[in-house]
Amino acid sequence: MKSEYVEDVTLLEIKKILTEKAKTKELNFEQKQALEHAKTFVNITPANSEKLKNTLKEQFNLSDELATKLTDITPNSVELDLILEKEKNYNEEDKPKILEVINKYKKE
Repeated sequence: MKSEYVEDVTLLEIKKILTEKAKTKELNFEQKQALEHAKTFVNITPANSEKLKNTLKEQFNLSDELATKLTDITPNSVELDLILEKEKNYNEEDKPKILEVINKYKKE
């Protein structure tokens, strides 16, 4: 089976897609599990999800994959350190600014 990378999608987008699909047909096991996971761990409003992802990509020049990951997790400072530990394409001085942007968009 050959697969092709298209783009990273946030948990919120997965939740939206699978919820719509469930209205027209029954989801398979994996889809049901993915939907439950998304419902459990989405902690950002729909309005803020895309804004946060785009802000992270534009202001801090982060990859689509990393911006998606940070949007899904909305990490605290310790989690952010762990996520960015292996990243090479970011500025160390941006960590507090990234955290500030994430906290701005986080669901209350």
